[in-house]
Amino acid sequence: MNPTTADHLADTPPATGRRWRRALGLQLLGPVQGSGLRDVAFLVRRSDDQVVQLSELLHLVVVHVEPPRPATDVAADVSAAYGRTLTAEGLEHLVTTQLQPLGLVLPEESEEIARPVRARPLLALTVKATLLPARWTRRLAGVLALLLWPPFVLVALVGLVVADIALVTGGGFWPAVTEVFIRPTLALVIYALLTLAAVVHELGHAAACRYGGARPGEIGVGIYIVFPAFYTDVTDSYRLSRGGRVRTDLGGLYFNVLTVLVLAAAHFATGSGLLLLTAFVLQVQMLQQLIPVVRFDGYYVVSDVAGVPDLFARVGPVLRSLRPGHPVDPRVTELRPYARRFVAGWVLVVVPLLTGAVVWTLWHLPEFVARGRAGIRLQQQVFDLAWELRDWAAMTLAVISIALILVPLVGIAVVLWRLATSLTALTRARIATRFGTWEERIGLDTDVGGLPAADPPLALSAADFTDAIMYRPQAPVPERGWRRVVYDGSGHLLNPGPSAVEQRRHELERRLRTPITGSRRVVVMSRKGGVGKTTISLALGSTFALLRGDRVIAVDANPDAGNLAHRVAPPHDRTITDVLRDLETITSYATLRSYTAQAIESRLEVLASDDDPRIWMALDRNDYHRLVQILDRFYSLIVLDTGTGILDSANQGLLTEADQIVLVVRPGIDGGRAGALTLDWMDEHGFDDLVSRAVVVVNAQRNGAAPPDLMRRHFEKRCEHVVTVPWDDALEQGALTDMSALHRKTRDSLVDIAAAVADNFVQMGDRP
Repeated sequence: MNPTTADHLADTPPATGRRWRRALGLQLLGPVQGSGLRDVAFLVRRSDDQVVQLSELLHLVVVHVEPPRPATDVAADVSAAYGRTLTAEGLEHLVTTQLQPLGLVLPEESEEIARPVRARPLLALTVKATLLPARWTRRLAGVLALLLWPPFVLVALVGLVVADIALVTGGGFWPAVTEVFIRPTLALVIYALLTLAAVVHELGHAAACRYGGARPGEIGVGIYIVFPAFYTDVTDSYRLSRGGRVRTDLGGLYFNVLTVLVLAAAHFATGSGLLLLTAFVLQVQMLQQLIPVVRFDGYYVVSDVAGVPDLFARVGPVLRSLRPGHPVDPRVTELRPYARRFVAGWVLVVVPLLTGAVVWTLWHLPEFVARGRAGIRLQQQVFDLAWELRDWAAMTLAVISIALILVPLVGIAVVLWRLATSLTALTRARIATRFGTWEERIGLDTDVGGLPAADPPLALSAADFTDAIMYRPQAPVPERGWRRVVYDGSGHLLNPGPSAVEQRRHELERRLRTPITGSRRVVVMSRKGGVGKTTISLALGSTFALLRGDRVIAVDANPDAGNLAHRVAPPHDRTITDVLRDLETITSYATLRSYTAQAIESRLEVLASDDDPRIWMALDRNDYHRLVQILDRFYSLIVLDTGTGILDSANQGLLTEADQIVLVVRPGIDGGRAGALTLDWMDEHGFDDLVSRAVVVVNAQRNGAAPPDLMRRHFEKRCEHVVTVPWDDALEQGALTDMSALHRKTRDSLVDIAAAVADNFVQMGDRP
């Protein structure tokens, strides 16, 4: 949540008396090291072993609610640690809407056991049981961690190569296979050895976690889809560096290498073909573990290399962001560039593979079922024969074989069922969001808050003649793209609805059109020249003028021969000084209109500055106060393009008149430093309220320029909104600017800026 939103939750009831506490058993695991996220992420673990990732702000709230204190005290501590003001009302909003549903923070007086939201991914372990408690796992891992000494690891890997060469060239493989065919019950020994190797595999994860300095948890067994599988709790490894986490991921495979060496040595010592087959099968399982498509060791290696905890949670956002003409999903933009490319590449490989696997399975499902039934009948005959001979080993092998045949078939059924239910739930949610619920669409009365719907009036009055009653609400119509083609091509019978891009733009435009009581003054400023401040003033004013219905004027208050007026219309012979000279005679909008230039396309009006800097320097804060006073009478929105001299009396006067500031900076470090110094000066001179509401515009000066992460986070903490305007050659000409010639991304960013400015129209209230 944007902390600024929490600053202005005026509708939330006072929370000064509320107290909260952490949930029992909650563990703070600290920040994720080597994260692929732009912002710092923190991990906490609940008593049910569910690990939750939190933003910095939410983590600070969890930290400071203990010990329980009044909300005002907690909010003050969080504000001091975070660097931005969080009110008690904002704190209550964060707790009740985000932390309490997750089961992390509860009311102090709460004695009930919370039932928090729990993630239920499609491919995850269920029905867990502990095999080795955490304290014993740590003790054993502490001893086994010695095996991860790098020289010893190198010797083991070289030994594996030598052992494999010896096993392959020894000529014992096919005789061992023949022996198993002759005596099938020997397979039970292989199953037992592979099960023991799986436990050793988990000990490898625990030992590698302990070697890196983290604390491993319990070793247990669970159900992966329908397959039994062992697991080790190594959540604490997220405190390790990226290399430490990857070592933890590969620790199980390394201990399997040691197991293969032991099996190979035993084979050479005893000549047992059973041990040779076990060594080969174990290495096949090791190769399977490296597959990064499902949640095997290879998946976690890829996840930790990317620095993204859950790759599967990014599949949907990545696919949505790859659609042409659609905005990038926030779950993608929060990733660092290298992590974004890494995750996108993984998604583009995994999704086709999994989709192909599902399609292939569905196509061959009847054949699988038929062959499975035949195999079960065969094993049943084997069991019957073994029963007559009282061959208990053969009976056990037949039962295990039947189970091994059933498990994949049941697993396929479970995966397909989960996939179908997930798609059904997603489809129903989308339909309900877009078209309303079934009851709403067929006109049934619905309960509100548990109360029956009120009876309709017996007779309509004049007050009932409203659009909401007389006309059915129309579903939104797409404006462009394939959705519009479908809508028009079907004769308006099929309406797929607006795309996500159109919906977001409509929401921004709705915010942008927030009504204004009286007038609002927006000062566009910059401490450094050549950053495109005048361009942003023109673009912001034009955006407001195009999308709002009221009067908008941009004032060129730049002492350095400002050219704002030249960017919208041919040169105008009247300036600010003429208006100040004729203040007594300007009594109507029609009279004032003769002093301004107007853009043909956007209808933005501009009041030019004097070309002679000496005249501008003669103007002081009183002159600008008188100018703004008269503009307030005839315009709803006043955009003031200032100069770079913040210490100048005129500029300080404009800040005094401002309701909102837009700070324009360059994406480089020097631009960020100049912007930060400007905000520091404003904080020190009583303009801190303007700083907290400020909109920072990072104006790209070249193609592909973007602000550094630290710079962006600095301004996000201090100001309300940060928007990056992409480089656009249509804004670089310095002559008459045609807003329709801008790229779509540029126009969208300008609408974003205008919407952020308009958010304060309501918050500021009426000016006295």
